[in-house]
Amino acid sequence: MTNIPHLLRATGVIVSSMSESRTGGAIRTAYRFTTGQHLDGIYRTDAGWITRGTRSLDGGRAGRWSLLSRAERAGIRLGSTAAAGGTLWGLQAAPDVTVGTWATLGAAATVGAGYASGNWVCNLRHNWEWVRPLHVALEGPLRLPEGTIPRSYIHIPRDYPGRTEVGRIDLPAAFVGVDGAAATIGNIVKTKLGLSDATVTFKLEGRRPHLMIRQTPRPPARVMFADESVRQLVAAAAESAPLIGIGPKDVRVSVDLDAESPHILVSASTGGGKSVITRTMAAQMLHNGAQAVFLDFKRHSHKWARGLPNVAYCRDIGDIHDALVYLGTEGHRRNIVVDDWEGEGDAPVGPRMAIILEEANATVSKLKRYWAASRKAKGDEFGPADPKESPAIDALREILFMGRAVRMHVFLVAQSATAAALGGPEVRECFATRILARYTRNAWNMLVPEVQPVPRSTRHIGRAQVVLGGVAHETQVVFYSDSEARGWATAGTVAATPDLGGAGTAPARHVTGSGSPLTSEDGAPTSRDSHSVTPVLTLVKDEPQTPPRPSAPPQVARYSLAAAAREGIVPLSADALRQAKRRDPEFPAGDGGKWTAEELQKWHRNRPGVAESA
Repeated sequence: MTNIPHLLRATGVIVSSMSESRTGGAIRTAYRFTTGQHLDGIYRTDAGWITRGTRSLDGGRAGRWSLLSRAERAGIRLGSTAAAGGTLWGLQAAPDVTVGTWATLGAAATVGAGYASGNWVCNLRHNWEWVRPLHVALEGPLRLPEGTIPRSYIHIPRDYPGRTEVGRIDLPAAFVGVDGAAATIGNIVKTKLGLSDATVTFKLEGRRPHLMIRQTPRPPARVMFADESVRQLVAAAAESAPLIGIGPKDVRVSVDLDAESPHILVSASTGGGKSVITRTMAAQMLHNGAQAVFLDFKRHSHKWARGLPNVAYCRDIGDIHDALVYLGTEGHRRNIVVDDWEGEGDAPVGPRMAIILEEANATVSKLKRYWAASRKAKGDEFGPADPKESPAIDALREILFMGRAVRMHVFLVAQSATAAALGGPEVRECFATRILARYTRNAWNMLVPEVQPVPRSTRHIGRAQVVLGGVAHETQVVFYSDSEARGWATAGTVAATPDLGGAGTAPARHVTGSGSPLTSEDGAPTSRDSHSVTPVLTLVKDEPQTPPRPSAPPQVARYSLAAAAREGIVPLSADALRQAKRRDPEFPAGDGGKWTAEELQKWHRNRPGVAESA
């Protein structure tokens, strides 16, 4: 059989040898048109009769039309010409049928174009952020032809993070994967797609070589405390290792606060579920007999915990300052007990204590400004000048540096846990466990640079990465409703309310020396030689106190609710105050049916509606 390409080439030689007459030019143009050659006769790529082009011949970037084979270009030209000619003939012979046919074809084309456009818009961000960068990384190792469309060989759906079968990438027919090329390409694919636990399988035999990407199964879509199976897992968790959530293949994810990590850092952008994560751990710890101190300058992050018998909730920056100062001294006391303990088992330091510091970036900044405004800058006859650094921040740092034996655990919550915001890189290193949700690549590389490649962040509600020991565990966090968290926190062993040494009313002195004077709740002094103390201690408030505040007069005026309303101590009527006394569990107890102005004003200032509108 005659070789058709050779026959066409011979015909081209004959046409080229014709004269440069007008007839010869028309014949030449018709020949180029019907054989798929460029009409000007210039070869722009190495495309053949049936093979597509792979490179440009003039050094520039070739267009997609030039990269098509000559047979494809010819088919498009001839098909378009035939369609146009058939339409003209049809309009003469049977106009109604022709118009109806084109209307049907136009409607079908419109639907197809609409579907393709919608699909393109939906995948635009996915293609820009993931498919295109992967194509750029693979273009060289795979030796792809110029003008290759990424979606023509990369088949990765936009919801691939939640799939076990991630997708397929078609390989060139000449690819054989020698000299480690397959391993290199596999690493490129996993790195550019952010897959931390995935396998890349190559199929090189046959006409269509390709690679398949699979990853371990994803965590469950939801983990609700209301489910009986989840409740049983929570109840079975160790006292020192509250259940955080469920990972792939129903693996329970938890962190042992005694054996693995005494403090936990939670980092997420707005709406990433920071409060949900801390609520999950705090409710379980309270259930098992722990105390909790919420330092919430935001005021409403954990409304579920307000008023619980085993919780102290601080919202004013002054209260947060005093609470941290007291907690630092309590941690020092516990360290002394541990140091002198010679018995078996754990030292009797007191109940486990969870310290939840919300919005650490803003809170630390506020603490610095608060101390700068209230510190005593110069010494006088009452004592020396106060240090420049906030004793509250110094106390937080001391707690973080303390060991597991003191049973005080900080859950620090921040949107951007930079070293500057936390007081230095050494402070951030105190958090062996770091939980990240809705993170950016910069946040991941800042907090857990040792874990690479960076797992793709997801907006799936309740999904987080729990990183411990250089390993990231994708986790669906257990979700409690507010009522469920309150019920579970008080359903087990309920500890006494944390006594923060009068935080918020009379600031406690920050004691750093050994053998600091302490008193138990009944006023009996304790020291390094006496460890039989109550679980919660109150500091002796020596003069001068920090931050310096004028001491209250011996006789403090007290008001009935009617008198308080009449005197304008709070902007509420007497009836409103009486209803609040009956309904609000945080309404001050008073003394003999009367209250101080400070008690009523502080209660009114911290009411949810007032706090949120401030």
